[in-house]
Amino acid sequence: MSVVIGSVPYLNEKPLTRWFTHTEEGRASGIEVVYAVPSQLAVMLKSGEIAAALVSSFEYFRTPGYGILPGVSISSQDEILAVRAFSRLPWKLTTSVALDTSSLTSVALLKILLAEQHHIYPSYLHHAPDLPAMLEVADAALLIGDKGMLANNEGLFTLDLGEAWRKLTGLPFVFAIWLGDPDRVTPDLIRALKTAKAWGLTQLDLIAEEQAEVLNCPKSLCLRYLTEIMDYDLGEDHLAALEEFGLRARRVGLLDQAPAPLHVLSSRR
Repeated sequence: MSVVIGSVPYLNEKPLTRWFTHTEEGRASGIEVVYAVPSQLAVMLKSGEIAAALVSSFEYFRTPGYGILPGVSISSQDEILAVRAFSRLPWKLTTSVALDTSSLTSVALLKILLAEQHHIYPSYLHHAPDLPAMLEVADAALLIGDKGMLANNEGLFTLDLGEAWRKLTGLPFVFAIWLGDPDRVTPDLIRALKTAKAWGLTQLDLIAEEQAEVLNCPKSLCLRYLTEIMDYDLGEDHLAALEEFGLRARRVGLLDQAPAPLHVLSSRR
């Protein structure tokens, strides 16, 4: 019987899931990966459709009861490039923001940054991820994933959310983590995800070449993103950053109660 897990469909996840489809060991693992945007993965995880998901880190605080699978994340130490907000006006004059709501984490992070770093509380509206169309209905727009990375920001005030968080807190930022029901996450699954990550990090040049063709962008951009910007670890500093994210989300009113303590699952049973 196979185990189904879910992942985001972006460039940044390729090193974490490629092992399951591109190696004999991965194909024989009994683990199937399905793909959806982070907000949809959260729904699938909550319904029990999937055993674990590489999902927005904010989901951990929003839906109590999940466990964090250790050792793997989608994080940034500074600039993230693929999660950016763009405004036609200086940020202190921005009064409305159109949101790509694919990512719960990025929306929460933007609200924290605008409140605590720029001291503004704009109105927010949902919109399909199309930058010109978004800026027709709002002063600013948030884009994530490949669209965020490839967006043309010429003439716009641009806020890189990873870089802004580092300036605000001095910490890395954890955009996505593997979450799951502790009763359904097995040590074998945790070990498989760590194996997939270790193997995937040996494939970055090939992944960059393939995805550059898919995304119609330079290979050098994809390779820089994967090797210089992305951080796939989940160490003590990442966990400290997660805790800080939860506290600040509560402080600006994004959580109804104090964030739950971090529950990191073990690969030993």
